[in-house]
Amino acid sequence: MVVLATVAVSACGGRAGTSTTDPLARGKQVVQRMSDALSQAQTLSMNTHEVRDVVQSGGKVVRLTLDHKTTIRRPDRLYVETTGERRNEAWYDGQGITVVMHNDKVFAQARMPETLDRTIDALHERYGYYMPGSDMLYSNPAHALLTDTTTGGWVGIETIDGQACDHLAFEDRGVKWELWVPTTGTPLPRRSKADFPYQKRPRSFEIDFTNWNLSPTIAADLFNPEVPTGYEGIAMIQRAAVLANVSDQAAPPADQKK
Repeated sequence: MVVLATVAVSACGGRAGTSTTDPLARGKQVVQRMSDALSQAQTLSMNTHEVRDVVQSGGKVVRLTLDHKTTIRRPDRLYVETTGERRNEAWYDGQGITVVMHNDKVFAQARMPETLDRTIDALHERYGYYMPGSDMLYSNPAHALLTDTTTGGWVGIETIDGQACDHLAFEDRGVKWELWVPTTGTPLPRRSKADFPYQKRPRSFEIDFTNWNLSPTIAADLFNPEVPTGYEGIAMIQRAAVLANVSDQAAPPADQKK
């Protein structure tokens, strides 16, 4: 989990009244405040503008610009509409996920765990797919974002579209990420950025978050998959490491092989 164009930001002085001056502790405090605001919402929707760098099989880096409209209902519903250089839709209904790729007129379906949290994990672990911005969709975003090995923390105050934001920069195993959260009002993320030095899909992304709604009106059928007539079904291919692990578990012990 979770990508945007370059934006200008202006640095400001530190915010008064913060309970700690340690950058890591202060950064975690901001993340927890944001996480608490998101966790309390049983439904939410948001728009994101994403710029993603992907390394193709030949080594060429391709930059994609995408816009997403995301709606969730906890604990087990998700709908994402993607436009821009790709035109996709995805539904998770508590039992499985359906992905429709309109540009190619194909769709894919797969069984998924019974909660959105576990489904986000499964998409990454089984299929090698990380949805930029998905960390914000967990029932506890702070738990998804921060670990015992996280370093970095609070950087300073920066202004985005006239709004003062805490700028955070962290590093963990295999990822460097940044986050901008408003210093006043509801602490919903305004911007996120991440670099994955050892990954190809994606290698990096930047996201702007807009139109947050923590109590959206949701149509009764929004989470019901709609596959257009004539689209071809394709398989969702699991990662080779997952398949190898399943194969090893299914194989009989060496001393029982004939």
